[in-house]
Amino acid sequence: MSRDQQKQQTREVILQTAQRLFQEQGYEKVSTRMISKEAKVAVGTLFSHFKDKQALTLALFHDKVDARLAEHAAFLSQQTTGLGYFLTFADFFYQFYQEDRAFSVALMQNALFDVSYFQQQLEGFIQQVSDKLAVELPNKNNKQRYVIAKAWFGFYIFHLLTGLSSPTTTARDWSSALRADCQQLLTTIQ
Repeated sequence: MSRDQQKQQTREVILQTAQRLFQEQGYEKVSTRMISKEAKVAVGTLFSHFKDKQALTLALFHDKVDARLAEHAAFLSQQTTGLGYFLTFADFFYQFYQEDRAFSVALMQNALFDVSYFQQQLEGFIQQVSDKLAVELPNKNNKQRYVIAKAWFGFYIFHLLTGLSSPTTTARDWSSALRADCQQLLTTIQ
Protein backbone atom coordinates (compact mmCIF):
# COMPACT_ATOMS: atom_id res chain seq x y z
CA MET A 1 0.00 0.00 0.00
CA SER A 2 1.39 3.43 -0.94
CA ARG A 3 1.94 6.19 1.60
CA ASP A 4 -0.96 8.19 0.10
CA GLN A 5 -3.26 5.18 0.42
CA GLN A 6 -2.19 4.71 4.05
CA LYS A 7 -2.89 8.38 4.79
CA GLN A 8 -6.32 8.11 3.18
CA GLN A 9 -7.08 4.93 5.12
CA THR A 10 -6.04 6.58 8.39
CA ARG A 11 -8.21 9.60 7.58
CA GLU A 12 -11.20 7.31 6.97
CA VAL A 13 -10.61 5.43 10.25
CA ILE A 14 -10.51 8.74 12.13
CA LEU A 15 -13.72 9.96 10.47
CA GLN A 16 -15.58 6.70 11.04
CA THR A 17 -14.45 6.61 14.66
CA ALA A 18 -15.49 10.22 15.22
CA GLN A 19 -18.90 9.60 13.69
CA ARG A 20 -19.48 6.53 15.86
CA LEU A 21 -18.38 8.34 19.03
CA PHE A 22 -20.50 11.39 18.23
CA GLN A 23 -23.55 9.14 17.82
CA GLU A 24 -22.85 7.08 20.94
CA GLN A 25 -21.78 9.81 23.37
CA GLY A 26 -22.89 13.10 21.86
CA TYR A 27 -20.78 15.65 20.08
CA GLU A 28 -19.94 17.78 23.12
CA LYS A 29 -18.67 14.85 25.20
CA VAL A 30 -16.24 13.59 22.57
CA SER A 31 -12.71 15.01 22.48
CA THR A 32 -10.04 14.69 19.83
CA ARG A 33 -8.02 12.69 22.36
CA MET A 34 -10.90 10.20 22.70
CA ILE A 35 -11.17 9.92 18.92
CA SER A 36 -7.45 9.28 18.49
CA LYS A 37 -7.47 6.65 21.26
CA GLU A 38 -10.48 4.82 19.79
CA ALA A 39 -9.07 5.05 16.26
CA LYS A 40 -5.76 3.72 17.55
CA VAL A 41 -3.77 6.61 16.12
CA ALA A 42 -1.53 9.11 17.84
CA VAL A 43 -3.04 12.49 18.71
CA GLY A 44 -0.43 14.08 16.44
CA THR A 45 -1.60 11.88 13.58
CA LEU A 46 -5.17 13.04 14.07
CA PHE A 47 -4.00 16.66 14.04
CA SER A 48 -1.95 16.06 10.91
CA HIS A 49 -5.24 15.25 9.18
CA PHE A 50 -7.53 17.75 10.94
CA LYS A 51 -6.41 20.94 12.68
CA ASP A 52 -9.14 20.65 15.33
CA LYS A 53 -12.47 19.07 16.19
CA GLN A 54 -14.35 21.60 14.07
CA ALA A 55 -12.25 20.78 11.00
CA LEU A 56 -12.89 17.08 11.61
CA THR A 57 -16.62 17.79 11.92
CA LEU A 58 -16.64 19.75 8.67
CA ALA A 59 -14.75 16.99 6.87
CA LEU A 60 -17.22 14.41 8.19
CA PHE A 61 -20.11 16.58 7.05
CA HIS A 62 -18.53 17.16 3.65
CA ASP A 63 -18.01 13.43 3.12
CA LYS A 64 -21.59 12.68 4.14
CA VAL A 65 -22.95 15.41 1.85
CA ASP A 66 -20.86 14.22 -1.09
CA ALA A 67 -22.16 10.69 -0.59
CA ARG A 68 -25.76 11.92 -0.34
CA LEU A 69 -25.42 14.02 -3.48
CA ALA A 70 -23.92 11.10 -5.37
CA GLU A 71 -26.84 8.88 -4.32
CA HIS A 72 -29.40 11.38 -5.57
CA ALA A 73 -27.64 13.05 -8.49
CA ALA A 74 -29.73 11.23 -11.10
CA PHE A 75 -33.00 12.16 -9.41
CA LEU A 76 -31.92 15.80 -9.03
CA SER A 77 -30.94 15.98 -12.68
CA GLN A 78 -34.46 14.93 -13.69
CA GLN A 79 -35.91 18.09 -12.15
CA THR A 80 -36.53 20.62 -14.91
CA THR A 81 -37.95 23.55 -12.96
CA GLY A 82 -36.23 25.73 -10.41
CA LEU A 83 -38.82 25.00 -7.75
CA GLY A 84 -38.75 21.25 -8.39
CA TYR A 85 -34.96 21.15 -8.31
CA PHE A 86 -34.73 23.26 -5.17
CA LEU A 87 -37.40 21.35 -3.24
CA THR A 88 -35.95 17.98 -4.23
CA PHE A 89 -32.59 19.14 -2.90
CA ALA A 90 -34.21 20.42 0.29
CA ASP A 91 -36.16 17.19 0.87
CA PHE A 92 -33.00 15.10 0.56
CA PHE A 93 -31.03 17.27 2.93
CA TYR A 94 -33.77 17.82 5.48
CA GLN A 95 -33.97 14.03 5.73
CA PHE A 96 -30.18 13.92 6.08
CA TYR A 97 -30.21 16.43 8.94
CA GLN A 98 -33.11 14.69 10.68
CA GLU A 99 -31.36 11.30 10.59
CA ASP A 100 -28.73 12.51 13.06
CA ARG A 101 -30.13 15.58 14.79
CA ALA A 102 -27.40 15.72 17.45
CA PHE A 103 -24.64 15.84 14.84
CA SER A 104 -26.63 18.29 12.75
CA VAL A 105 -27.12 20.64 15.70
CA ALA A 106 -23.41 20.41 16.54
CA LEU A 107 -22.57 21.12 12.92
CA MET A 108 -24.82 24.15 12.83
CA GLN A 109 -23.35 25.45 16.08
CA ASN A 110 -19.78 24.97 14.93
CA ALA A 111 -19.85 25.52 11.19
CA LEU A 112 -22.82 27.64 10.24
CA PHE A 113 -20.79 30.83 10.20
CA ASP A 114 -17.82 29.33 8.38
CA VAL A 115 -19.29 30.33 5.04
CA SER A 116 -15.89 30.18 3.34
CA TYR A 117 -16.01 26.40 3.67
CA PHE A 118 -19.31 26.21 1.77
CA GLN A 119 -19.10 29.34 -0.37
CA GLN A 120 -18.23 27.73 -3.70
CA GLN A 121 -20.81 24.96 -3.35
CA LEU A 122 -23.46 27.37 -2.17
CA GLU A 123 -22.91 29.81 -5.02
CA GLY A 124 -22.94 26.95 -7.53
CA PHE A 125 -26.17 25.53 -6.15
CA ILE A 126 -27.93 28.90 -6.10
CA GLN A 127 -26.81 29.45 -9.71
CA GLN A 128 -28.20 26.04 -10.75
CA VAL A 129 -31.57 26.85 -9.17
CA SER A 130 -31.48 30.29 -10.80
CA ASP A 131 -30.81 28.77 -14.22
CA LYS A 132 -33.70 26.33 -13.84
CA LEU A 133 -35.99 29.16 -12.73
CA ALA A 134 -36.01 30.33 -16.33
CA VAL A 135 -38.79 27.75 -16.86
CA GLU A 136 -41.09 29.36 -14.29
CA LEU A 137 -39.90 32.94 -14.78
CA PRO A 138 -39.03 33.43 -18.46
CA ASN A 139 -39.70 37.18 -18.21
CA LYS A 140 -37.20 37.71 -15.38
CA ASN A 141 -33.53 38.33 -16.04
CA ASN A 142 -30.66 36.25 -14.60
CA LYS A 143 -30.04 38.62 -11.72
CA GLN A 144 -33.70 38.59 -10.65
CA ARG A 145 -33.86 34.79 -10.80
CA TYR A 146 -30.62 34.59 -8.80
CA VAL A 147 -32.09 36.80 -6.07
CA ILE A 148 -35.16 34.56 -5.86
CA ALA A 149 -33.01 31.41 -5.63
CA LYS A 150 -30.97 33.06 -2.88
CA ALA A 151 -34.15 33.99 -0.99
CA TRP A 152 -35.33 30.39 -1.23
CA PHE A 153 -32.03 29.27 0.25
CA GLY A 154 -32.63 31.68 3.13
CA PHE A 155 -36.02 30.04 3.67
CA TYR A 156 -34.28 26.65 3.57
CA ILE A 157 -31.83 27.62 6.32
CA PHE A 158 -34.60 29.19 8.42
CA HIS A 159 -36.73 26.04 8.31
CA LEU A 160 -33.70 23.82 8.94
CA LEU A 161 -32.71 25.73 12.08
CA THR A 162 -36.31 25.98 13.27
CA GLY A 163 -36.83 22.27 12.65
CA LEU A 164 -33.66 21.17 14.39
CA SER A 165 -34.60 23.25 17.44
CA SER A 166 -37.97 21.52 17.71
CA PRO A 167 -37.58 17.79 18.41
CA THR A 168 -41.24 17.08 17.63
CA THR A 169 -41.08 18.23 14.02
CA THR A 170 -39.97 16.05 11.15
CA ALA A 171 -38.18 16.62 7.88
CA ARG A 172 -41.59 16.37 6.22
CA ASP A 173 -42.82 19.29 8.35
CA TRP A 174 -39.76 21.35 7.40
CA SER A 175 -40.28 20.54 3.72
CA SER A 176 -43.96 21.47 3.82
CA ALA A 177 -43.24 24.85 5.39
CA LEU A 178 -40.43 25.49 2.91
CA ARG A 179 -42.61 24.49 -0.04
CA ALA A 180 -45.32 26.93 1.06
CA ASP A 181 -42.86 29.82 1.46
CA CYS A 182 -41.14 29.17 -1.88
CA GLN A 183 -44.43 28.80 -3.72
CA GLN A 184 -45.77 31.98 -2.15
CA LEU A 185 -42.68 33.96 -3.23
CA LEU A 186 -42.87 32.49 -6.74
CA THR A 187 -46.55 33.36 -7.04
CA THR A 188 -45.92 36.90 -5.80
CA ILE A 189 -43.09 37.39 -8.30
CA GLN A 190 -45.01 36.01 -11.28
